[in-house]
Amino acid sequence: MPASILFTTLFSQTSLVPRRAPPILQLSNAFPDHPVQTEPTHLLSTLPTVWIWAAPPLNISFLKFSWPTQVRQSRYGPEFRNPLVDKEHYRKPETELNEEEKYDQELKQTQLIKAAPEMTTCSVFADPVISKFTNTMMKAGNKILARSLVNQTLEAVKRKQLEKYHAASAEEQATIEHNPYTIFHQALNNYESVTGLVPILRGGHFHQVPVPLPDRRRRFLVTKWMIAECRDSNHQPTLMPEKLSRELLQASHNWGPVIKRKQDMHKMAEANHALAHYC
Repeated sequence: MPASILFTTLFSQTSLVPRRAPPILQLSNAFPDHPVQTEPTHLLSTLPTVWIWAAPPLNISFLKFSWPTQVRQSRYGPEFRNPLVDKEHYRKPETELNEEEKYDQELKQTQLIKAAPEMTTCSVFADPVISKFTNTMMKAGNKILARSLVNQTLEAVKRKQLEKYHAASAEEQATIEHNPYTIFHQALNNYESVTGLVPILRGGHFHQVPVPLPDRRRRFLVTKWMIAECRDSNHQPTLMPEKLSRELLQASHNWGPVIKRKQDMHKMAEANHALAHYC
């Protein structure tokens, strides 16, 4: 089969288009040492006509390629199970296990288990909320310093509450909470805002529209407000653990500057409740 017929068979709508060869003017860049006439108009008529094939691009959309789907940070397949690091689960005697738990325990002996995260621990002092607070307070990746500040804050809360406990009477001692972890969680719960404001563009203007906040957003705003209040330069020069412990104790009694900030947001959300239909 001739090459022209074969080429026409493979590529539809193929036609021969006459094209002029490149003028000598374009060769001046390739050979700078040999000067060429700038406007060789008298030579254009002597150049041969070159016939080239003009064909549309080959359409390969009908070809199906199967590429592996890469999930971000996925090292384990679906057959791997999540690790269980709860000590109470393993301390439970076998006589108290039901049929489902016994079957699950036998299945773990032959099933693949994922590796536990490096920050996972079975310590009684481990708290995911405090760990998240530490990561939010961290600056420039210095987690050792952030963890040290949080531990010093909890220690300062413990010392202040113990001083208050020993100075109080027997009746008042029963109402004084001296567990720093309980005080920390109580402070965050008092700080949490139920509603928030979201800027929405309507009519060329951004309106602050009140919306209900999910739990993750509430905890983030609480942490952000508390850390910003402790880092404020308007306060007297005080160490971070001292200021943070004071904020936690004030929030546990439902008063303080961060509580006022939450109340101001609720007032603004109540004032803009007519814009709630913008969501």
